[in-house]
Amino acid sequence: MSESTEKVNNPRAEIDAIDDQLLQLLNKRAEIALRVGAVKARDDASLCDHNREHEVLARLCSQNRGPFDDQSIFNIFQRVIDESLHLQQTKYHRPSDGHDDTNAAVGNLVANSRVAFLGEPGTFSEEAALGLLGQSGQTISCPTFENLFRAIDEGRADFILAPLENSLVGSVHRCYDLLLSSSLHIVAEVVLPISHYLISGSGSTFETIETVESHPVALAQCETFFSAHPQLRRVPAQDTAGSVRRVVESGDQRRAAIGSRRAAENYGGKILREHVEDHAENYTRFGLLSPVPDLHSRGGKASLVVRLKHRPGALHNALRPFVRRGVNLLKIESRPIAGHPSRFNFYFDLQTPSSESELNAALDEIREQADELRFLGRYPTIEVKSGK
Repeated sequence: MSESTEKVNNPRAEIDAIDDQLLQLLNKRAEIALRVGAVKARDDASLCDHNREHEVLARLCSQNRGPFDDQSIFNIFQRVIDESLHLQQTKYHRPSDGHDDTNAAVGNLVANSRVAFLGEPGTFSEEAALGLLGQSGQTISCPTFENLFRAIDEGRADFILAPLENSLVGSVHRCYDLLLSSSLHIVAEVVLPISHYLISGSGSTFETIETVESHPVALAQCETFFSAHPQLRRVPAQDTAGSVRRVVESGDQRRAAIGSRRAAENYGGKILREHVEDHAENYTRFGLLSPVPDLHSRGGKASLVVRLKHRPGALHNALRPFVRRGVNLLKIESRPIAGHPSRFNFYFDLQTPSSESELNAALDEIREQADELRFLGRYPTIEVKSGK
């Protein structure tokens, strides 16, 4: 039997021989990719060159004669490129340099400034603001979210401290909507541990109270307490500290509020129960918002808002630049766009890569998938202590 006849009669052997050649060529290609990666790592350039990839894939598709169609060729070689990129990242991984700005750096940013917070004095937002400001600066009380987000434009504040998320109940959606509709930038995030107290006037006891007032987010953090005491009726209010003040001033023994120890001390309230939150690991994350970005920040987090093109696969393609660069996506939140049914803004929090070029390259790539991209800022995380 001739050699050609044997190959026809044994296609598996022919495929095995081709696979052996492909394996050698792929590894040879990988060795060259590593040499390229070494140069990029030395020059602090992005390991992922999106434009170069487009050139390679377009050239290969133009030379394709089948039977694979162009999409198949694109998919195959895109995977080869992705694996080469992964190899480069593994070999030349640049560890995080711990580039979160220090508390002192953020303190210098807000030193002697006016920081607006939500609610009356004694609220958790004020506690976070005071923890950030220390002995400098001034806190400005704002009764509502809308009033808070107007504070800078109205000349009453230099910064806004807005509650964005609680570890027990999730996002504060009204703040996200107002942030996305504003032109403000995030220059720091402040994380405050939250401890809730059941507070009443001096003449009340736990047996006399019938209603419990507080902000809806605070009430939602105490579901276990209310489940254990179903006779207590929840009353939503504008903020925690204001609820404490009104309960104490009313002198009504049937009323109580949920708030902070600071609020109880400020308004002469009586603490009936301590730590009524559902879990001891209860934190609220605040965004320090500014009308101008902090261009010098080397903080470990970044946030952006993306309005994607209205087409299949847009979200998948927008996430891909992060995945390929090994960027850790910390949060994704979709918010409906008013007046545009079925359209959404997507809010992303991410851990910034050690290389600034990787971050910028990812953003450039995402812009190709978006109708609009707004970079909200790169910023540090500041943890402040609660007045427990």
